[in-house]
Amino acid sequence: MLEPIFFKPVYKQVVWGGNNIKKYFNRDIKEDNIGESWELSAHTSGISQIVNDAFNNKNLYEIFNDKTKRKEIFGTKCLNMERFPILIKFIDAQDNLSVQVHPNDEYAEKYENDSGKNEVWYIMNCKEDAKIVYGFKDEVNSNNLANAIEDVENNARYINVKKGDFIPIPAGSIHAICSGILLCEIQQSSDVTYRVFDWNRVGLDGKPRQLHKEKAKEVINLNAKTQISNYFNTKEDINIYNSINFNIDLINIKNTKAENSSKESFIAYIVLDGDGKVKTQQFEKEIKAGSVFLIPAELGEYLLEGNMKLMRVYL
Repeated sequence: MLEPIFFKPVYKQVVWGGNNIKKYFNRDIKEDNIGESWELSAHTSGISQIVNDAFNNKNLYEIFNDKTKRKEIFGTKCLNMERFPILIKFIDAQDNLSVQVHPNDEYAEKYENDSGKNEVWYIMNCKEDAKIVYGFKDEVNSNNLANAIEDVENNARYINVKKGDFIPIPAGSIHAICSGILLCEIQQSSDVTYRVFDWNRVGLDGKPRQLHKEKAKEVINLNAKTQISNYFNTKEDINIYNSINFNIDLINIKNTKAENSSKESFIAYIVLDGDGKVKTQQFEKEIKAGSVFLIPAELGEYLLEGNMKLMRVYL
């Protein structure tokens, strides 16, 4: 019998990380400087271990590559995919992340043997004057791009953000999460990042972190745009993002809501706020802010119960 699938997070220590994933989600994390918590991943840089007893200690990579199970768990849209298509993580920016860019699919496949990286951010919490970097100032163009990259700190565009902001980051966009932000990132399953500026600091090993300016010049898209929307006070269920890579709905649960799986695609849920339960006739598990779980494509009916705000991710 199929059931909602839960995973063990993969934690990443980085120089810019902090302790907010531990504090905000009330998790038992021993290490400091945790910048990322990979919640749902089949990427070889951090594979999600399944915690359900029914899956006998298998991980997401293993069950996705079991062709006998792919249709019933992941849906018909995944049948011919080489890789599990998405990666969900939480990011705690205690300090600024590097100013960086991700390649598109064509470039990443050719030069990195990986997927490109379109991603979106949902800001779960942040300090009052929080900012992100997105793109360059208007005067930067293809003729002076090389010079702008050599002085990114002064040529980048800084944008104020707040809790509940939803921000798409297309491949090719220069961007950075600045200090004091805790967010959820939904992205293509990729681990390709080209750093162009790292605030003149060293990594946890005491050495300067590698920059990738030449590759960045090849993949930067000066025409890439984003549109920030805020859903902090949104009470209704709405679709907030559609792309060829994945789609996202915002779901609000008051008491009990009956849902049905889709045979076309798995559904991944992220609990943004509140708490409750996910239930089937033979399964029940408590969920709360920070819970991430996967609904198999052929599960059928299930219940979301409680007082919660969630994102629903599907193909």
